[in-house]
Amino acid sequence: MEISLKLLPVSPVSRRVPVDVRYAFRGTAPAELRLTLAGREVMRRKPGEPNAAGWSSGVRKLDLNRLSGRAEVKFELLDERGGVIADAVQVLEIVDAESRSTGRIDGAWCGLYHWSEEEGRLWNAELKRFTAADWRELVRSMHGIGMDVIVLQELFRNQEYYGRHRIPETGYRGRAFYPSELFPGRMEIGCGDPVEAVLSAADELGMSVFPGIGMYAWFDFTPESLDWHCRTAREVWKRYGHHRSFYGWYISEEVFGDLNRGTKTPEEIVAFFRGFGKLRDELDPTLPVMLAPNCFGVTSALGSWKLLARELDILCPFGFNRMPEEDLAPEQAIALMQSIADEGGAHLWLDMEIFLFKDDMALYPRPADEIFHELENCRNFEKVLCYQFPGLLNAPGSRLTPGGPETVKLYCDYRRRIHAD
Repeated sequence: MEISLKLLPVSPVSRRVPVDVRYAFRGTAPAELRLTLAGREVMRRKPGEPNAAGWSSGVRKLDLNRLSGRAEVKFELLDERGGVIADAVQVLEIVDAESRSTGRIDGAWCGLYHWSEEEGRLWNAELKRFTAADWRELVRSMHGIGMDVIVLQELFRNQEYYGRHRIPETGYRGRAFYPSELFPGRMEIGCGDPVEAVLSAADELGMSVFPGIGMYAWFDFTPESLDWHCRTAREVWKRYGHHRSFYGWYISEEVFGDLNRGTKTPEEIVAFFRGFGKLRDELDPTLPVMLAPNCFGVTSALGSWKLLARELDILCPFGFNRMPEEDLAPEQAIALMQSIADEGGAHLWLDMEIFLFKDDMALYPRPADEIFHELENCRNFEKVLCYQFPGLLNAPGSRLTPGGPETVKLYCDYRRRIHAD
């Protein structure tokens, strides 16, 4: 018997946000399914028909508006006499907030080696030296300031672009950040398997990790890209799917809000996520799928976005703090993205930029006051993730500090502020 349970959004969550309880099982069918919240039964039903992979699954939305504090969500499989055959439990911390946001940064991107040597000039030399112990220390540092959602930006490095490559003819030549059996190329970094290091550390701390399936090629959602992503996801699931912290799938390719990378991009991206969703349902239907687009020019592709939102579980847009002058105002863009998510049944999270550019385009930490100002103005998002932790934040006493002393200052400034609140 296999049983799976995920909460979307993941804990902690504001009481103003309905939570999707995503449950699934496969094996001998039980007589009934039962769901309880804080010991109170909220669902009892007969199991549905299994999919082609044998999974019977469903989603139950919970209203938390009258709750606060710690609550246990339990999914149980019952026999004919009401006895428990198997169960799965998730703990939910409900924040007594007046907005959809918890008011803090809930997690962060974790690039294992920055894709741009120019932007990562202050980081990459030290990130390259990270051992498994350093990655585990970084995960503990994230947990120390409540950044308990980790998005691994990409598990392969391939600096090619949509419409400019010949991967179907020449073959894929990207380099893996983990010991892949699919492709021989490897990133030249100090740690042989940082993915395992991050996931195992997150397991111990009750954190949630999105492995980034990519990079095939930037902005590329062609059928060939979908095939590559599905093959890679199968390998990643086989290798790392046993980890309790494996929470969902992040697709690394990104996309512009106007979906204008190519004439077929709008239809390709909808088909891509529909196809990837079928794979997800085969492996484990409870795992959410996330995309992080920018928010520029969304109005010019509104019809396609409405279709895309039906195929996604989480929309996590970025760039509201630097909207083009000819575009919507930030608050209008946020409201539009929320309406798209609501209509399509997706969840809206925020990818907050905690960096600034130096004159040479290198990224360095944004002042804490600016970060908290943006947090205050972004109370509508269920979750706030930031880009990124490595190179912009370091706990004091870390063996290596990619990005230098300014990153330790930002970490301490942020920690001091959240503890004061």
